[in-house]
Amino acid sequence: MWYTPDNFKAKEKAACVKALIFILNVKGKDNHAKREYIQLQFKAMGIPENKYNLDAAPCSWDTMIKELKNIESLRIQRYIIREMIMLAIADQDISDDEIRNIYQIAETIGISGEKVGDFFIWAAKGIEWRIEGMQLIEEDL
Repeated sequence: MWYTPDNFKAKEKAACVKALIFILNVKGKDNHAKREYIQLQFKAMGIPENKYNLDAAPCSWDTMIKELKNIESLRIQRYIIREMIMLAIADQDISDDEIRNIYQIAETIGISGEKVGDFFIWAAKGIEWRIEGMQLIEEDL
């Protein structure tokens, strides 16, 4: 079964929004690629632009964790962790703080570090795939 954010319940969308804005603010919110990625995710969830403010301060760690823990579906929790990783690598540069925060968030809500590692490996393969695709376009020109 595919999990798409447009099918999330309101509380799941709210938790996802808070988690993504939290990660957006780990390295600073002035990153165009990350802002663009998060806006696309909010659009996919059906959240109008006037309903969120990327320049507002993120929620507290405790608030975010509480909302993520209140999601009954492990699949949706994992989806949100995956999206946090995708946001963190949207600019193809991930910081140690982003990695550490994502691992801590996941483990605090009951997702194993091994599973998070699997997501990071999956994301790295995606970056390699995009780079190889660009090389195919550029080679022999």
